[in-house]
Amino acid sequence: MEPREKQAYMLMAHQCNEMFWTLLRMLDAPWNDIFIHMDSKNENYQPETVERYVKYAKVFHAQRTSAVWGGITLVKAEFVLLKAAVDHGPYQHYHLISGADLPIQPPEDIRAFFEANPDKEFVHFDPHPFSPFNDERVYYRHFFQNIDLRRHPVLGVINGILLSGQKLLRIKRNQDVHFTKGSQWFSCTDGFARYLLTKEEWVLQVLDKTFCSDEFFVQTLIVQSPYQDKIYQGPGDTSARAIDWDRGNPWVWKYADLEQLKASPCMFARKFDIEKEPELVHEIERLYAPHI
Repeated sequence: MEPREKQAYMLMAHQCNEMFWTLLRMLDAPWNDIFIHMDSKNENYQPETVERYVKYAKVFHAQRTSAVWGGITLVKAEFVLLKAAVDHGPYQHYHLISGADLPIQPPEDIRAFFEANPDKEFVHFDPHPFSPFNDERVYYRHFFQNIDLRRHPVLGVINGILLSGQKLLRIKRNQDVHFTKGSQWFSCTDGFARYLLTKEEWVLQVLDKTFCSDEFFVQTLIVQSPYQDKIYQGPGDTSARAIDWDRGNPWVWKYADLEQLKASPCMFARKFDIEKEPELVHEIERLYAPHI
């Protein structure tokens, strides 16, 4: 009997709080390798601390970079993680998850699920039509993309003026690209992971100065690739993630949602906040943490 293939978990996080440690404990199984990208702006992170929480999985620390919400730096951080994981592969699947995600199935069931779908790609797609707002995000340049404009309202106003100027002058770019949008969190095969790496130069060139480019790059590439027919179409979301976009952006799960999460066919869920809903996070860990 051939040995069972391992899974690679690629964690993008900016906080090393109890939520992060809970996630590590829940991924701690001998068939998992964990690759961590902790944002370089977090000066308190000590990689050696991970050893207190992980006993069975192998842990690798990717090169730390500064990743800013909405900017191309997030995509660059994803490529850093992908390269690190592929270099240690091959793995059956590569799972990109955030520090606000948790598994919502027992670890052996998650492993068995992906083993039962060895050639499937798990990518989320926005079900809504491509809106004028999304056109604005990809076809016009956002010159402050690597600055969190939520914290700099004056720059947000300037960015709006620059966008209006581009529209007035009809300065539109990327008109030969058909963009597709969805959540950035995905699980993919070794083949598609390597395919993504071959497209890094194109992605960074085309999506530079795009607002929230992380929500376009995987979706846009996969629908124009040989892997399009391998997108998962089973129960639950195509990304195997329970994410509620109807009640929030996304919704932060509450304890009242516990039964919904327990009934979900998905493997992972987001978004969790241990400071706001500690009882829910602790119950999810109690239900689905490894018992080795």
